[in-house]
Amino acid sequence: MSDPKTYDVAILGSGIGGGVLACILARHGIDVLLLEREAHPRFAVGEAMLPQSSMLMWMLGQRYDVPEILNLSRTQSITEHVAPSCGVKRTIGFLYHRDGRRQDPSEAHLLVPPVTPITSESHLFRQDIDLYLLNAALRYGVTYRDHVDAREVEVDRRGVKLTLDTGEEYRARYLVDGSGYKSVLASRFGLREEPSRLRTQSRTLFNHFEGIKRYDDLLEDWEDPKLSARWNEGTVHHVFDGGWFWVIPFNNHEDGKNPLCSVGLTLDMRKYPRRPGVLPEDEFREIVRRFPSVAAHFADARTVRPWVSTGRLQYSSTSCAGDRWFLAAHAYGFVDALYSRGLISTLDTLRTLTPRLMEALRDDDFSRERFAFPERQQAALLNSNDQMVHCSYQAFGSYPLWNSWIRLWLLSTMFNDFRHFRVIVKSLEAGDTGMFDLLDEMPLHGEGKPGDNPVQDLINATDGMLTAVEAGGMRAEEASERIFEMLRSAPLPPVHAWGDPGQHHLDFLPEKLVGLIKWGRTVAPPPFSSMFDFSPENYLKGEVQAEQAPAA
Repeated sequence: MSDPKTYDVAILGSGIGGGVLACILARHGIDVLLLEREAHPRFAVGEAMLPQSSMLMWMLGQRYDVPEILNLSRTQSITEHVAPSCGVKRTIGFLYHRDGRRQDPSEAHLLVPPVTPITSESHLFRQDIDLYLLNAALRYGVTYRDHVDAREVEVDRRGVKLTLDTGEEYRARYLVDGSGYKSVLASRFGLREEPSRLRTQSRTLFNHFEGIKRYDDLLEDWEDPKLSARWNEGTVHHVFDGGWFWVIPFNNHEDGKNPLCSVGLTLDMRKYPRRPGVLPEDEFREIVRRFPSVAAHFADARTVRPWVSTGRLQYSSTSCAGDRWFLAAHAYGFVDALYSRGLISTLDTLRTLTPRLMEALRDDDFSRERFAFPERQQAALLNSNDQMVHCSYQAFGSYPLWNSWIRLWLLSTMFNDFRHFRVIVKSLEAGDTGMFDLLDEMPLHGEGKPGDNPVQDLINATDGMLTAVEAGGMRAEEASERIFEMLRSAPLPPVHAWGDPGQHHLDFLPEKLVGLIKWGRTVAPPPFSSMFDFSPENYLKGEVQAEQAPAA
């Protein structure tokens, strides 16, 4: 029997991460094997994009000249080139709920991100998106097998040998495992941390529904925040002590043809331990009934598929890289769907992994040291997400705490968005997609010193106070007052009344973006001012279109 063919790269898992990577590599003449346990089209969550995920999608498509990836960076191009099954995401909203009481509109936060001509956020109907990427990968020449599982992995100086559950054997020069929690690499090398270092302890149950009402239609006129976009134009989060619901509509724009809506309930296991024998739908309905405004939102909701219910969501690994292999995205670890960070982490890891992998293939050198930065970065992304989510669950217990904490999340997100926007504009100005690597100069979570990232310093200080509140050493109201005082004292951009508890909504209108840039160029302290070394005005006005940037 002749030896099996040796591929340049084998990829386990054909979700968004595996599909994007397969398209890029095959587009550049690299021989790729893509293996999938299931088959497409298939149900998947991880549906809500944010400005960072849209911009990262654009960067990857632009840098590697893959139009199919570029098409996923805007709702308009998704509708035109993929399918009219995805929704728009013009807002991200949080409504705080109390048992037995109608939602108080003064305890809500509706955020409208800035609009630029470069990208826009979407609600991804994953079965269509993942299939679209798979078909693109096949056109670029990827070898694809589904309904197969890699049972054994052997790595030596010659490469990687995969033995499938069918008995077939495949060889590759390098292996990227993006297969999720059941990662064969994590099992083969004993990489799972037991117990996990992650502090968050949550579980979830979810489904796709028909008949979800528009939340805006349930509001009285006086409750409407009168912003440039509405609740239904984005992701709605119903937040309460111990958990949160997500509501992700796919038909929330005039071109949308998908009547479904993704809904999930995620619970803090310390307050809501799993109850054996309780059906997911019964538990979901039981908690919905406690909150009158949530019950009104879901009054006519009908499920369209079987429920998914999980145990603890969080897991982590001791490492993600070795000689000839890399554990990517959810094969490495996962926290929680709150803030839609999973897709950002997946795409940002691909941003740093892909150029190093292509260089390793050229040099025929796959030593772990070459992938040291993606390994450090992926660990930092997981740890940062865990801190953000864990603190959020702590803050859910008190509206004053939540009202102060969410501003720190918003600040962190705003500056991270702006850092990505900065490198996109600099790349357009220079005609060089290599400028995207400037993102590597950002201090990674846990590696910077105090003062390197003033927002992270605020988050770390608040983390300590939230822990004190949970332990009974500080009152929630006292902690909230201290957080607001820190916000009032910090040198923050004048786009929002950060230290005013009564100011909830933020509509990032063009004049506020102009104000942010003016602040950055004049009075911002050095850790912030270094981000404003570019001229985005033409791009914000739409006078220069993003497609003008050449691919590498």
